[in-house]
Amino acid sequence: MFTNSKLAKSVRLACAFGAVSTIGFSGAVAAQEAEEAADSVEKIEVTGSRIRRTDIEGANPVTVMTRVDIEKFGITSIGDVLQAIPSAGSAINTNNNNGGNGTTTINIRGIGSNRTLVLVNGKRWAPGLTGSVDLNNIPSSIIERIEVLKDGASAVYGSDAVAGVVNIITRQDFEGVHASGYLGQYDEGDGNKESWDIGFGVANDRGNVYFNVSYVEEEPTFAGDREISAVPVFGAPTGYGGSSGTPNGRFWYFDDEATSFNVQNDGQGGLIPWTGSSAFNFAPLNYLSTPQERINLYSQGRYELTDNVSVNVTGFYGNRRSSQLLAPTPLFIGNAAGTSGVTIAANNPYNPTGLDLTDTAGFGEANSLFFAGRRMMEAGYREFAQNVDQFQFNGGFDGVIELGDQEYYWDATYTYADITQNTLTDGLLNMDRVALALGDVDTCAATDGCVPLNFFGGATAIGEGTITQEMLDYIQFTAQDAANSTLESYSANISGEVFELPAGYLAFAAGYEKRWQSGYDQPDALIAAGITSGNSRQPTSGSFSVEEVYLEVAIPLISDVEFIEQLDLELATRYSDYSNFGDTTNSKVGLKWRINEDVLVRGTWSEAFRAPSLSELFLGNSDSFATLIDPCNGGEAANANSPGCAGIPAAYEQPNPQIRTTVGGNADLAPEEAESFTYGFVYSPAQVEGLSITFDVFDIEVDNAVSTVGAQRILDACATTGTTFCSLIERNSGGVVTELFNGLVNLGGQTTSGFDYNVAYNFDTEYGDFRVNWDGTYVDERTSIFVDPVTGESISENDAGKAFDRDVIPRIRTNLSVTWAYEDWTANYLVRFIGGTTEACSFDDDTDDAGNYLEDTLCSDPGVSVFAEDGSLESKDSFNELDAMAYHDASVGYSVTENLRLTFGVNNLWDADPEISYTTFANSFDPSMYEIPGRFFYGRINVDF
Repeated sequence: MFTNSKLAKSVRLACAFGAVSTIGFSGAVAAQEAEEAADSVEKIEVTGSRIRRTDIEGANPVTVMTRVDIEKFGITSIGDVLQAIPSAGSAINTNNNNGGNGTTTINIRGIGSNRTLVLVNGKRWAPGLTGSVDLNNIPSSIIERIEVLKDGASAVYGSDAVAGVVNIITRQDFEGVHASGYLGQYDEGDGNKESWDIGFGVANDRGNVYFNVSYVEEEPTFAGDREISAVPVFGAPTGYGGSSGTPNGRFWYFDDEATSFNVQNDGQGGLIPWTGSSAFNFAPLNYLSTPQERINLYSQGRYELTDNVSVNVTGFYGNRRSSQLLAPTPLFIGNAAGTSGVTIAANNPYNPTGLDLTDTAGFGEANSLFFAGRRMMEAGYREFAQNVDQFQFNGGFDGVIELGDQEYYWDATYTYADITQNTLTDGLLNMDRVALALGDVDTCAATDGCVPLNFFGGATAIGEGTITQEMLDYIQFTAQDAANSTLESYSANISGEVFELPAGYLAFAAGYEKRWQSGYDQPDALIAAGITSGNSRQPTSGSFSVEEVYLEVAIPLISDVEFIEQLDLELATRYSDYSNFGDTTNSKVGLKWRINEDVLVRGTWSEAFRAPSLSELFLGNSDSFATLIDPCNGGEAANANSPGCAGIPAAYEQPNPQIRTTVGGNADLAPEEAESFTYGFVYSPAQVEGLSITFDVFDIEVDNAVSTVGAQRILDACATTGTTFCSLIERNSGGVVTELFNGLVNLGGQTTSGFDYNVAYNFDTEYGDFRVNWDGTYVDERTSIFVDPVTGESISENDAGKAFDRDVIPRIRTNLSVTWAYEDWTANYLVRFIGGTTEACSFDDDTDDAGNYLEDTLCSDPGVSVFAEDGSLESKDSFNELDAMAYHDASVGYSVTENLRLTFGVNNLWDADPEISYTTFANSFDPSMYEIPGRFFYGRINVDF
């Protein structure tokens, strides 16, 4: 231990503080101290390079977080910690209920979680079918530190390292036993979280073994228990944004004389006119944060077979049980709902109209069943329950080859990983059986088990209503889905110094890798057949392999001259040969210029490559029901200046805010190619001990970006132009959107640029030791170019500073933390700042109960509605400002004994509410960027012996 060095002091200070709130504690903080101790420190790999070196500052910007940093966040998932770093964009997490699946991912630069590569101890961690890694399954208790490279690194690591690399380093050479327990809860008395873990380690001169067991349980919160999420659209009139699938039912049909009836059940068997305020408030019956239970087993061992050869083995098993909960199934039928061949028979004993109502008749035709919706309260909640098993094994050899005075480090590794997910979904309906139960009563009677369905009767509560258990038994089913993805690879690497140049030793790293990935998604047979009341989808199955070689060199150019203490050139290139894409070569050039002991200037240019994931390539088409605003609502007359609305009947009214949208993979996708450019400096002035400043500019351009255009963007572009993306929309004769294809395509491109900064200052006083850390990211540009696959027309705009559904792009995010340590006490205070954004805010000139336009009452920058000469209503676009806000977190720790430490903390200390959003899918705030309302209190106990 270098007890007298600045490096040792820095490390001890970091361990004492934990830098709870540094979220992005820069490796630059100790750069100067590290170099002063370089002669005593062994060579190590730093993320971004395979070359071992003593200088921890390379040409790449790398952020480091220690194990103690992570513990003091008061969060049970390492994924949630990483989502809070300023360079991270919106990503899925356990606060995503409708559309979530229990995973938490990391999305560096906000350009897609599958463009961030995740490593554990420098080895690729297995992704799921989507190409993204579920960070929930990596227990925080095994982590020593996390290195986050905010730069492209395909030349070093291969595919997926487009925006950055997260490298999780586990505990090494641990001796003894450590254990911890954690309990937390919101001030509302819900959302309980607990975590328990224990680890054992044995080490000697020849090797070490470490074993860890961890358990995490997170309980849900309900949307109805928070004011902002208890209604479909916060602040809107009763019924706005609600569902036409109500417990009493809505029925829009034409009688045998083609007279229109838009009615609802009055709750007593009669029919009364439908009004918008009657729409069903489904929000309180949904989860706001989702529950899950995780059990993880981790082991690693290393043993020196000889002085120069060691064997190493790592094994991981994790099980996650998670679920999402939605309100009972809304059963929609009719040609506006997209069904085909459904007839409510006149002789159905519960049909009060006495008519054969069929969806085969068009809008305005006699006996047309245009739209009918009934909330199947008697069937209970829709629950989506995942049971995920993940296994990963890494095993191999490493050692040192001595040739003359030089040492060459080598390793050879085999990796096998398997992720299997089984999903059970309750509350779904078999639509073929629904059609039989609503149809001719004699046909139903002749069908085994068929019972006429009381579609027109009402329901009063969950599990209570006029639909009997016998009716449910015939039409209801539990879906059973299965998915799997596997990763297998062989790799070999060698690195070392070749010969000495005037400015230092030329060093290199080279390697080979062969990797196979395969997977499948097998939905339930009824879902695959498309006869479910929920989202149907087709099976997914596919595989690919890749063979790669790479070379990396570090060339010292100049040293020890005026204004150039050291100037190094870093070069890397990687050749990849894919079984389904052909071959590609990606290279990198980096320059590191240490002007003097205080100032380091650095820059890199790199090419990146990403092969589309198994899901992107082979995902079968599936349905979703996004909440969308049809710009053609009101028909051609109301949208005279919208070419895409031509020919739509004037009587057209969007019947349901949720429009069936088809998404799916595309086997013809081409790989993504990217270029990234970063440059900046590190300043650690000798005159101010403990101060470090870093500043890095980034610019990433992705070509052939794989993504969807976006359902709302497709509707709006078609309405505005009359051509762009119109081929992706199908409408029936009544104007209703019956199909909208939002599948994956290679877009024209995607770019993002901006800068990162970090200011860290450590200082000692008689009142204790302090650390101040200010970390931030500014986004200047994030642009996507969308090209119509039919017309070739394109649209693009800079989305920086804007908010979209589960994609919030604040121009600035910063984290400012102050940490104090004195004797046995520590305290931490963190401010997490999220910059303001602007979102589209259109309510189609709907009015509240007082007759005021919702755009005027809800949108912060409402459009001005005016009547044109022809009597049509025109309005400029409305916008809504999501103001800048900050979360404040605080914690206090006390070391009771040398081996026992207690920590108490509260996240969101000042009870800040998330910014209200009208574009996000649910809850009126975006869970990919903001947290659910409420203070979260937690306590932790750590024991080491």
